[in-house]
Parts: sequence; C-alpha cells; structure tokens
Amino acid sequence: MNGSGNGKHRERLLIFPFDLMSHYLRCLVLARHYPEADIVFAASSKYDAFVHEAGYKTFPVEQFDPVKVMTCSEKFDFSWLNVADIERVFLSQAEAIRMLRPDRVIGDTSPTLKMAAEVTGVPYTALMNGYMSPYYACVRALSRTHPGHVHLYKLPPAIRDTIIRFAERISFRLVHQPFRKLRRKYRLKKVTDYMREMQGDDNLLCDELWLFPQRNLPANYTCIGPLLYKATTTAADDAFLSALPAAKKRVVVCMGSTGNWEQLAFLSSEKYSDYVFITAGDAKRCISGHHVVARSFVSLDHVLPDSALLICHGGNGTIHYGLKYKVPMVCLTSHFEQEWNVQRLEALGLGISANTDPEALIDAVLKRLPHLL
Repeated sequence: MNGSGNGKHRERLLIFPFDLMSHYLRCLVLARHYPEADIVFAASSKYDAFVHEAGYKTFPVEQFDPVKVMTCSEKFDFSWLNVADIERVFLSQAEAIRMLRPDRVIGDTSPTLKMAAEVTGVPYTALMNGYMSPYYACVRALSRTHPGHVHLYKLPPAIRDTIIRFAERISFRLVHQPFRKLRRKYRLKKVTDYMREMQGDDNLLCDELWLFPQRNLPANYTCIGPLLYKATTTAADDAFLSALPAAKKRVVVCMGSTGNWEQLAFLSSEKYSDYVFITAGDAKRCISGHHVVARSFVSLDHVLPDSALLICHGGNGTIHYGLKYKVPMVCLTSHFEQEWNVQRLEALGLGISANTDPEALIDAVLKRLPHLL
C-alpha cells in the first residue's frame, strides 16, 4: 500500500491540522518539505480547496468545532475539552490511522493526536507555536479580558509573574482532567498536564527564537521558524493593486478566520478617505466605503511590501508576515493565544494592542505613520 512503482518504500504521512485556515496553510508549507512522501490531509469542508489545489488528497475524520472552540476561548471557557468530544475525535483519528497505515502522523494544534498515535503505535510529530512550549522562557501574560487582569497588573512585576506561573500550572492540570480519564480508560501512558499532552515524539517550533525564546530545549525539539504560505497571484491580483491610487497610503486589514470584523466597522468612516484600506476576508463587509477595497483572500506577500500599516488579529502567521516586511502592526485580538503573540510584539516595539480603544489607537497610529515608515 505504501510502496512506489519501483518497489521502493514511499513514506506515508497523515497531517491533522486544527480546522482553521492558519493551521491548514502552514501544514501545506510543511508538506512541501517532504516531496517524496505520500501525504494525505484530514478533510475540512472549508479548507479542502487549498489542499487539493496543492495536489494532496484528504481523508474523513472527526474534528473539534472551530467556532465553538474560538467562542469558548474568548471567554476562558474550556468546556469544549470534555470527555465526549475528546473521545469522539480521538477514536476517529485512531480509526483513520489504522485504515491508512501511515509511517508517521503530523499534528498542528491537535489535542487528541498524541493519544491516537500512541494507541496505534505510530510516531507523532507536533507543530507548535513557541509560546506553547513547556520550555518557553517568557511569562505568558494573563489576558486583558480576564476578570483578574485589572487587579493582577497592579502588583509588582516579580510578584505578578510568580502568581501567573503558579496559576498556569494549576490551569493546565485542570484542563487536562478529561484526557487523564480517557488515558486510564484506554490504558495509555500517564501524562501530567495539557501542555505535555500537546507534545509529540518530535516537536517543531514554528517561530523565531528571538521572538519566542526557549530554555534548555531537549533533542526532540527543533526550531524551524515560521511556515509562511505563499499564495499564487494572478493577473487579476496585479490589476487590482495597480488600480489603487498611488498617492494614498495603503492599510491592509487581515483578521484571519477568527477575527472580529465588527469591532473595526468604524473604519468605514469618511475620515479615513485619505487612505486605501485593503480588507482580506471581511465576508459581511463590516468595513465599506469608496476608500475600501474588499477581497475574499489576499497574498500578504503581494500587498504588504507597499503598505504602510497592517491591522490584524495577532495570529501567528499574520504577525510573521508583518515582521517579514517590517510593517507596523496594530492588533485587535480575540483570544489569549493571540494576546501572547502581541505581548511579544509590544515588548520588542514591533506592534501594539488595540483592544482597549481600537478607534482611538488606530487614529493615533495613522497620524504617526510618516514617523514609523
């Protein structure tokens, strides 16, 4: 089943991305590093088109509901990690692995894949962001929207960070409780907390170490840097860019598949008519006006080189494009992982959070653009 026509074994890889665009796109970039392998992706009703366009096949498998996960994450609600849903996805993944008989499975933010790989005896490689490593050298800040944030950040930094680290250890153990129940049920190895549940036999950190520094990484961790998806551009893409008024500064607005476009509706105002706003993925057209060019999808490699500002959700892939082209970033985050990205951008003077007052902050940044470029 895994052999090639000349009798030589052809490695088979199954890739399980979390069902969001950013995870599928960076897994597609990773797949290109295995040109001789037989690669099959977990099917997604939203992102199969990208997979098939790249020349890969898909297989059916259960997934966590990404809308539910993102909605819960905004509220610090981890009820999506319950025994029933974890078991449903875990067993479906295990069944797919048994049927397709891969040499290795690769997961990108797939909480159940460690168990599925273990129960089927297949090696597991995990893709992860630098801040999700147990060896991350910085403190993961408490989200601005958490009820305890306002009180915690009145404390001296050393005391605050000690409290955060202590509370985090407890939280990762509490979130992991349903996994421990299932591990006992299926007689799997003991794992102590959620962060270690996310580790594979091998682990690939998709970040730069200067941005997300690590301490004492073990041999099964490799920092491979960001996996940036390069979309194919067409003559129509070139035409839309060349049609933009050259005298106006361009602002790209890219909120990924999880961003809150409604919070940026104020950009429709005539007061922004001195700029051209290129929106990517604003399906409901929350931002509109003669100064707005709406696109369902844009290649950031295509639009950022000549742009003055990037307004985004703070997603991992998007911020790396901003860093690549040295474009100032204003980030309006939706959940705590995006805030961890922006925490580092702010610490290094490379971006700023707009969650407190988006309109006032964006107005202030636009006024300063000549000095930022």
